[in-house]
Amino acid sequence: MEAIITAATVLTMYFNAINSNDANYLYNADMEDGVVNKIEVYEQNAEHPMAQKMEYRYEYDEKGRLANKEMLSWDEAKKTWQKSSRLTYKYYKNGYNVEVSQWNAKKQAYDLPSEVTLYRSQAPNLTTVKTYKMNETRDNMYLTSRMVVMEPLDTNLLAIK
Repeated sequence: MEAIITAATVLTMYFNAINSNDANYLYNADMEDGVVNKIEVYEQNAEHPMAQKMEYRYEYDEKGRLANKEMLSWDEAKKTWQKSSRLTYKYYKNGYNVEVSQWNAKKQAYDLPSEVTLYRSQAPNLTTVKTYKMNETRDNMYLTSRMVVMEPLDTNLLAIK
């Protein structure tokens, strides 16, 4: 399975965002050696020409794959970024997991994942995707969706000679 999230993927997402037609948002990236470490999002409106909105922080593993994406929101009263949630990426031989965790201000730590999506390669061009959510008592996860994703076949294989 080649669908991993790399530093190049994050950089491409950043360039797509800044080139979008959404004039209400401005993006500022903190980059080092072509790797995006942080993106700040500013909102433009009639009241505030440029108000801080969101911040995304990125961490990568030793192979250059995305390991964590942390989302923070601007607290205007405190004039600081407040942690909101985090996506944690775990890679395996046949796929990867994306875990969603919420920030717990009382504990000053992230809670256990509230949702986990598993991407698994079953065969060339065939991936299964299963999403699990945490139950209300926070002692078990249950399956909420599942699907099979089929990628297009290599068109060279279909060529008639």
